[in-house]
Amino acid sequence: MRDENTPDGRNSVLDGVDIHTVISGTERIAETVTDVIDAEGSAEGVSTAATPAFVAWLFEEDAEPRQVVLEEVPGLAADDAYFVWVDLDGYDPSDLEQVAEQLDLPEAAVQVTLAGWQRPRLGVFRDRYFVAVTVPRGELAAQRVLASELDLFVGRNYLVSAHKRPLPFAERVLARAVQNPALLKLDSAFLLSILIDGLLAHYEVLTEELEDEVEAMEERALTDSADALLEDLLHLKRFAFAIYRLASQHRATLEAFLRPDFPLVGGDVIEPYFRDLDERLGRLLDALDAVKESINGSFDLYVSQVAHRTNDIMKVLTIVSVTLLPTSVILGFFGTSFESPEINTTGGFVVMIALIVLTTAGSLVLFTRRGWIGDSAKGPPDSTARHRD
Repeated sequence: MRDENTPDGRNSVLDGVDIHTVISGTERIAETVTDVIDAEGSAEGVSTAATPAFVAWLFEEDAEPRQVVLEEVPGLAADDAYFVWVDLDGYDPSDLEQVAEQLDLPEAAVQVTLAGWQRPRLGVFRDRYFVAVTVPRGELAAQRVLASELDLFVGRNYLVSAHKRPLPFAERVLARAVQNPALLKLDSAFLLSILIDGLLAHYEVLTEELEDEVEAMEERALTDSADALLEDLLHLKRFAFAIYRLASQHRATLEAFLRPDFPLVGGDVIEPYFRDLDERLGRLLDALDAVKESINGSFDLYVSQVAHRTNDIMKVLTIVSVTLLPTSVILGFFGTSFESPEINTTGGFVVMIALIVLTTAGSLVLFTRRGWIGDSAKGPPDSTARHRD
């Protein structure tokens, strides 16, 4: 999507800057997962930390990364010998506005950041670009997920990351950044790739937890035919579908970085990182697809278990009915109202009892030899094939 500037180039809604690439989606959450996903709100009143909301790290060649004050950032970011990473955690709107003033961040992107959760998007403002991604904060026990937003402002020699809640992979990103100061100095896109890599790793952890939960559900489905299991399976399926929807929304953004008309991520050094991230997202989505299929398999196991229990009940009732049928006929015969001296004697009574015992025992022996009762009556299989990548 392209947006044209106003004639004076200063008063457009996009703060007077050209946007030649914008990828975005609606903020609406699919109705199928609205009872599973909670969307993060705006930045108003979010900050609760006692420490400053922003931390600025300076990276330079042949030197350990160090923290600098915000007032130093504009001068350092203007020098190609330095790279600055400014991280805002649990910030107030005034904190972001202060950073935006120091680094001349696009006003349109700042407004998107201050608003509530929105789907991943990418906006290019001449030599700068803005990326918004979704960080899922899943509670598998409660089977709910909070859609939290991570906003990234990327310039030539700086990157600003803004998030309303602490990042679950912040330490991992900082450790990798500290280990690669030279690459960070050369290209801010490298730090962007590290942040997205941490995001995908976070999704992968959630996927592994889902796989473990599905395996437990499969084992439970082999022995439990209660209605509670069916309800738990349904909730788990909706939770897995919610994680899949949040992850799949990043596909268009990662693919855009590799487009020939996207000039800010390219070259033999940086582009392979983003190509690897795009492929990694594809594998993640395949794994989530496999999780959904495994949950469907658990549904099949549940149905099979219920059917097997029903068959067992019907088999018992049938055996009892067939066993009692000869007894009923014999009792009816000996209980007839006609008078017979041969039948209405002690010997006749013994014959009746003997016939009942013989027919009942004969029926049970026949059922056993046929495999209808005893050890040869097998239950449902104790495992199913799992299809995972």
